[in-house]
Amino acid sequence: MARMLEFSEGDVLMGEGDEETVAYLIREGWLEVRRERRGMVDVSTLGPGEIVGELGLAGLVKSRTATVTALTDGVVEIIDRGALIRMVNGPGDRLVPLLAALLSRLRDVMVDEEEPDDTMVMHARLEGLNDKSRRALCNRPRMITHLPWVFGAWRGPASVTDLFRPRERVDVRLGGDGRMIRPCHVQIEYAEEGGLQVRLMNHGDWCTLDGARIGHGAAPSVAPLPPGEHELAFGAEADPWRFAIRVLA
Repeated sequence: MARMLEFSEGDVLMGEGDEETVAYLIREGWLEVRRERRGMVDVSTLGPGEIVGELGLAGLVKSRTATVTALTDGVVEIIDRGALIRMVNGPGDRLVPLLAALLSRLRDVMVDEEEPDDTMVMHARLEGLNDKSRRALCNRPRMITHLPWVFGAWRGPASVTDLFRPRERVDVRLGGDGRMIRPCHVQIEYAEEGGLQVRLMNHGDWCTLDGARIGHGAAPSVAPLPPGEHELAFGAEADPWRFAIRVLA
Protein backbone atom coordinates (compact mmCIF):
# COMPACT_ATOMS: atom_id res chain seq x y z
CA MET A 1 0.00 0.00 0.00
CA ALA A 2 1.31 3.44 -0.93
CA ARG A 3 2.46 5.65 1.94
CA MET A 4 1.04 9.16 1.69
CA LEU A 5 2.16 12.31 3.48
CA GLU A 6 -0.07 15.36 3.71
CA PHE A 7 1.67 18.71 3.95
CA SER A 8 0.64 22.30 4.62
CA GLU A 9 1.80 25.55 3.09
CA GLY A 10 5.17 26.48 4.60
CA ASP A 11 6.17 22.94 5.65
CA VAL A 12 9.79 21.99 4.92
CA LEU A 13 9.84 18.49 3.43
CA MET A 14 13.61 18.32 3.19
CA GLY A 15 16.57 20.52 3.99
CA GLU A 16 19.82 20.88 2.08
CA GLY A 17 22.40 18.67 3.76
CA ASP A 18 19.88 16.27 5.35
CA GLU A 19 20.85 12.61 5.13
CA GLU A 20 17.72 10.90 3.77
CA THR A 21 17.07 8.60 0.85
CA VAL A 22 13.30 8.78 0.29
CA ALA A 23 11.79 10.53 -2.71
CA TYR A 24 8.42 12.24 -2.86
CA LEU A 25 6.03 11.83 -5.80
CA ILE A 26 3.67 14.83 -5.78
CA ARG A 27 0.01 13.86 -5.92
CA GLU A 28 -1.46 17.26 -5.15
CA GLY A 29 -0.06 20.72 -4.43
CA TRP A 30 3.15 22.60 -5.24
CA LEU A 31 6.65 22.56 -3.79
CA GLU A 32 9.50 25.07 -4.04
CA VAL A 33 13.01 23.67 -4.58
CA ARG A 34 15.82 26.01 -3.49
CA ARG A 35 19.51 25.31 -4.14
CA GLU A 36 22.45 27.49 -3.14
CA ARG A 37 25.63 27.10 -5.16
CA ARG A 38 28.66 29.41 -5.06
CA GLY A 39 26.66 32.31 -3.72
CA MET A 40 23.87 31.88 -6.28
CA VAL A 41 20.35 30.73 -5.45
CA ASP A 42 18.40 28.59 -7.90
CA VAL A 43 14.65 28.36 -7.25
CA SER A 44 12.16 26.16 -9.12
CA THR A 45 8.66 24.82 -8.51
CA LEU A 46 7.32 21.28 -8.84
CA GLY A 47 3.69 20.23 -9.07
CA PRO A 48 1.42 17.20 -9.48
CA GLY A 49 3.04 14.26 -11.25
CA GLU A 50 6.60 15.46 -10.56
CA ILE A 51 9.19 14.01 -8.18
CA VAL A 52 11.72 15.41 -5.74
CA GLY A 53 14.48 13.58 -3.90
CA GLU A 54 15.20 11.18 -6.74
CA LEU A 55 18.99 11.56 -6.39
CA GLY A 56 18.88 10.31 -2.80
CA LEU A 57 16.56 7.47 -3.74
CA ALA A 58 18.99 6.36 -6.46
CA GLY A 59 21.97 6.62 -4.09
CA LEU A 60 23.66 9.23 -6.31
CA VAL A 61 24.21 11.68 -3.42
CA LYS A 62 24.93 11.21 0.27
CA SER A 63 22.87 14.18 1.44
CA ARG A 64 20.09 16.44 0.16
CA THR A 65 21.20 18.93 -2.47
CA ALA A 66 18.26 21.32 -2.00
CA THR A 67 15.70 22.60 0.48
CA VAL A 68 12.10 21.78 -0.43
CA THR A 69 9.27 23.87 1.00
CA ALA A 70 5.52 23.60 0.44
CA LEU A 71 4.01 26.50 -1.50
CA THR A 72 0.48 25.13 -0.98
CA ASP A 73 -1.28 22.38 0.95
CA GLY A 74 -1.00 19.00 -0.74
CA VAL A 75 -0.12 15.32 -0.67
CA VAL A 76 2.98 13.36 -1.69
CA GLU A 77 3.58 9.64 -2.01
CA ILE A 78 6.66 8.53 -0.06
CA ILE A 79 8.92 6.31 -2.15
CA ASP A 80 11.75 4.60 -0.30
CA ARG A 81 13.97 1.88 -1.73
CA GLY A 82 11.67 -0.85 -0.47
CA ALA A 83 8.71 0.77 -2.21
CA LEU A 84 10.80 1.12 -5.38
CA ILE A 85 11.65 -2.59 -5.33
CA ARG A 86 7.98 -3.49 -4.85
CA MET A 87 7.05 -1.27 -7.80
CA VAL A 88 9.65 -2.89 -10.04
CA ASN A 89 8.58 -6.40 -9.04
CA GLY A 90 4.85 -5.67 -9.03
CA PRO A 91 2.22 -4.85 -11.68
CA GLY A 92 3.49 -2.51 -14.36
CA ASP A 93 0.84 0.14 -13.75
CA ARG A 94 2.27 0.83 -10.26
CA LEU A 95 5.60 1.83 -11.80
CA VAL A 96 4.15 4.10 -14.51
CA PRO A 97 3.64 7.26 -12.38
CA LEU A 98 7.22 7.04 -11.10
CA LEU A 99 8.63 6.55 -14.60
CA ALA A 100 6.59 9.52 -15.82
CA ALA A 101 7.95 11.71 -13.03
CA LEU A 102 11.54 10.62 -13.71
CA LEU A 103 11.16 11.28 -17.45
CA SER A 104 9.77 14.73 -16.64
CA ARG A 105 12.80 15.51 -14.46
CA LEU A 106 15.14 14.26 -17.18
CA ARG A 107 13.42 16.51 -19.71
CA ASP A 108 13.81 19.51 -17.41
CA VAL A 109 17.54 18.83 -17.05
CA MET A 110 18.23 18.16 -20.72
CA VAL A 111 15.96 20.71 -22.43
CA ASP A 112 16.76 24.40 -22.17
CA GLU A 113 13.68 26.36 -21.16
CA GLU A 114 13.06 29.78 -22.66
CA GLU A 115 14.38 32.39 -20.25
CA PRO A 116 12.42 35.62 -19.68
CA ASP A 117 14.00 38.72 -21.18
CA ASP A 118 13.20 42.38 -21.71
CA THR A 119 11.39 41.62 -24.98
CA MET A 120 8.87 39.20 -23.42
CA VAL A 121 5.28 40.34 -23.82
CA MET A 122 3.16 40.49 -20.67
CA HIS A 123 -0.33 39.82 -22.02
CA ALA A 124 -2.29 39.57 -18.78
CA ARG A 125 -2.10 38.96 -15.04
CA LEU A 126 -3.83 35.87 -13.63
CA GLU A 127 -4.96 35.39 -10.02
CA GLY A 128 -6.98 32.69 -8.27
CA LEU A 129 -10.23 33.77 -6.63
CA ASN A 130 -10.91 30.68 -4.50
CA ASP A 131 -8.72 28.23 -2.59
CA LYS A 132 -8.31 25.58 -5.28
CA SER A 133 -7.63 28.16 -7.98
CA ARG A 134 -4.98 29.83 -5.83
CA ARG A 135 -3.34 26.45 -5.18
CA ALA A 136 -3.23 25.79 -8.94
CA LEU A 137 -1.18 29.01 -9.26
CA CYS A 138 1.14 28.14 -6.33
CA ASN A 139 -0.65 30.71 -4.14
CA ARG A 140 0.73 33.59 -6.18
CA PRO A 141 -0.41 35.62 -9.21
CA ARG A 142 1.09 34.66 -12.57
CA MET A 143 1.80 36.63 -15.71
CA ILE A 144 0.56 35.28 -19.04
CA THR A 145 3.66 35.67 -21.22
CA HIS A 146 2.81 33.41 -24.17
CA LEU A 147 -0.27 32.39 -26.15
CA PRO A 148 -2.21 30.19 -26.28
CA TRP A 149 -2.38 29.88 -22.51
CA VAL A 150 -4.04 26.59 -21.52
CA PHE A 151 -6.05 25.59 -18.44
CA GLY A 152 -6.40 21.80 -18.26
CA ALA A 153 -6.60 18.73 -16.06
CA TRP A 154 -3.50 16.95 -14.88
CA ARG A 155 -3.82 13.19 -15.14
CA GLY A 156 -0.92 10.79 -14.86
CA PRO A 157 -0.26 8.27 -17.64
CA ALA A 158 -2.36 5.12 -17.41
CA SER A 159 0.11 2.80 -19.12
CA VAL A 160 3.72 2.56 -20.25
CA THR A 161 2.55 3.35 -23.79
CA ASP A 162 1.20 6.69 -22.54
CA LEU A 163 4.71 7.66 -21.44
CA PHE A 164 5.78 8.04 -25.06
CA ARG A 165 2.73 9.83 -26.41
CA PRO A 166 3.10 13.58 -26.97
CA ARG A 167 1.30 15.56 -24.30
CA GLU A 168 -0.28 18.96 -24.82
CA ARG A 169 1.22 21.88 -22.97
CA VAL A 170 -0.87 22.88 -19.95
CA ASP A 171 0.01 26.16 -18.26
CA VAL A 172 -2.41 25.84 -15.32
CA ARG A 173 -2.72 22.23 -14.17
CA LEU A 174 -6.04 21.48 -12.47
CA GLY A 175 -7.20 18.42 -10.56
CA GLY A 176 -9.86 17.14 -8.23
CA ASP A 177 -12.90 17.39 -10.53
CA GLY A 178 -12.79 13.86 -11.87
CA ARG A 179 -13.38 13.81 -15.62
CA MET A 180 -15.27 17.11 -15.63
CA ILE A 181 -12.09 19.06 -16.44
CA ARG A 182 -10.52 17.97 -19.73
CA PRO A 183 -6.77 17.83 -20.49
CA CYS A 184 -7.16 20.97 -22.64
CA HIS A 185 -10.21 22.73 -21.21
CA VAL A 186 -10.05 26.50 -21.66
CA GLN A 187 -7.44 28.63 -23.39
CA ILE A 188 -6.60 32.29 -23.82
CA GLU A 189 -5.43 33.07 -27.34
CA TYR A 190 -4.98 35.76 -29.96
CA ALA A 191 -8.16 36.92 -31.72
CA GLU A 192 -8.10 37.20 -35.52
CA GLU A 193 -9.28 40.81 -35.36
CA GLY A 194 -6.61 41.68 -32.79
CA GLY A 195 -6.45 41.50 -29.02
CA LEU A 196 -7.22 38.45 -26.89
CA GLN A 197 -10.08 36.00 -26.56
CA VAL A 198 -11.16 33.06 -24.37
CA ARG A 199 -11.96 29.74 -26.03
CA LEU A 200 -13.90 26.93 -24.35
CA MET A 201 -12.44 23.85 -26.01
CA ASN A 202 -15.53 21.62 -25.64
CA HIS A 203 -18.89 23.24 -26.39
CA GLY A 204 -21.41 22.50 -23.68
CA ASP A 205 -19.04 22.43 -20.70
CA TRP A 206 -20.01 24.91 -17.99
CA CYS A 207 -18.01 28.14 -18.34
CA THR A 208 -18.70 31.83 -17.73
CA LEU A 209 -16.78 34.99 -18.53
CA ASP A 210 -17.80 38.02 -16.46
CA GLY A 211 -20.95 36.14 -15.46
CA ALA A 212 -22.12 35.40 -19.02
CA ARG A 213 -22.30 31.78 -20.15
CA ILE A 214 -20.16 30.82 -23.15
CA GLY A 215 -20.23 27.59 -25.15
CA HIS A 216 -23.85 26.85 -24.18
CA GLY A 217 -26.80 26.49 -26.52
CA ALA A 218 -26.50 29.15 -29.23
CA ALA A 219 -23.75 31.00 -27.37
CA PRO A 220 -20.37 30.76 -29.15
CA SER A 221 -17.45 28.95 -27.53
CA VAL A 222 -15.25 32.03 -28.04
CA ALA A 223 -15.58 35.34 -26.18
CA PRO A 224 -13.53 38.53 -26.54
CA LEU A 225 -11.16 39.50 -23.75
CA PRO A 226 -10.61 43.26 -24.04
CA PRO A 227 -8.16 45.21 -21.83
CA GLY A 228 -9.34 45.48 -18.24
CA GLU A 229 -10.54 43.23 -15.43
CA HIS A 230 -12.39 39.97 -16.06
CA GLU A 231 -13.56 36.89 -14.13
CA LEU A 232 -13.37 33.41 -15.66
CA ALA A 233 -15.20 30.48 -14.04
CA PHE A 234 -15.52 26.89 -15.24
CA GLY A 235 -15.78 23.27 -14.11
CA ALA A 236 -18.47 22.24 -11.62
CA GLU A 237 -21.13 24.96 -11.43
CA ALA A 238 -21.55 24.38 -7.69
CA ASP A 239 -17.82 24.68 -6.99
CA PRO A 240 -16.08 26.16 -10.04
CA TRP A 241 -12.51 27.15 -10.71
CA ARG A 242 -12.51 30.95 -10.55
CA PHE A 243 -9.76 33.19 -11.89
CA ALA A 244 -9.35 36.95 -12.19
CA ILE A 245 -7.73 38.06 -15.46
CA ARG A 246 -6.39 41.57 -15.91
CA VAL A 247 -5.68 42.08 -19.60
CA LEU A 248 -2.96 44.66 -20.16
CA ALA A 249 -3.34 47.29 -22.83
